[in-house]
Amino acid sequence: MRTYFDCVPCFINQTLGLVKSANGTDCQAEKVLKQVLTNLASIDYSSAPPVMAQKIYRTLYQVYGERDFYYHEKQRFNTLALEVLPDIIKKIIVAEDVFTEKVKLSIAANIIDFGKNAHLTEHDVFKSLDEAITREIDQEKIQTLKNAINKADKILYLCDNTGEIVFDRLLIESMPLKKITCAVRGKPVINDATLEDAKTSGLIDIVNVIANGSDAPGTVLDDCSPEFRKAFDDADLIIAKGQGNYETLSGVENKRIIFMLLVKCSIVARDIGCPTGMFVIHDKLCN
Repeated sequence: MRTYFDCVPCFINQTLGLVKSANGTDCQAEKVLKQVLTNLASIDYSSAPPVMAQKIYRTLYQVYGERDFYYHEKQRFNTLALEVLPDIIKKIIVAEDVFTEKVKLSIAANIIDFGKNAHLTEHDVFKSLDEAITREIDQEKIQTLKNAINKADKILYLCDNTGEIVFDRLLIESMPLKKITCAVRGKPVINDATLEDAKTSGLIDIVNVIANGSDAPGTVLDDCSPEFRKAFDDADLIIAKGQGNYETLSGVENKRIIFMLLVKCSIVARDIGCPTGMFVIHDKLCN
């Protein structure tokens, strides 16, 4: 997905939020803002939005040093997800189709996205998860996902955010584990999941997990490690969570990719052809 003019205010808001969380000096903040605005002035609108977000983060690293700007918030939402998980399992275990319920919860947890909402609260997460249990979802898309999983020999599951990764694990537990490799980001960026979060969530205990080698909040293939590129090329099914992975991979040809996300952005909604707030299972080969 290309970058649109409407993306520019979001980039600026993300930068302002990160500068505030960095707790640096006014001089540092001014330096970051000037560089980001310079980058925006020469932005390549044919590139995916996470490419610009990656540049923002690299500017922050240059000014403040390499660190995880949302570390404590990420730990808080991982802990929250792990705490509520047992009660949620009790609610869905009696469902007629437990797999569908797990898919809905995994998508609902995609609300934990500081790139879109740096002021997300625990109440927001509780609300999204609670509503997911009674929410309708396209059963044809669920069946498409099931069929694709059953037919695939090698599945690469691309995780998105912290907290959300706990519900990814819940869903993956209902898949053929020997087929699956999961991938997380190579470095901390926004609140995207890294290997540390894969360990915290327990995901690393049930499937092979690799880092993609990149610091982009998405999957920019040219920036990923050889190990990840081989896993991507070898997989006959990619399951890609979240908006960042959609934005960076929706233009990839000759690859079976099923995107799963909560649509939080009007630009992504327009690109997919759905309203904001929708639970989406988007099969690139069938849409």
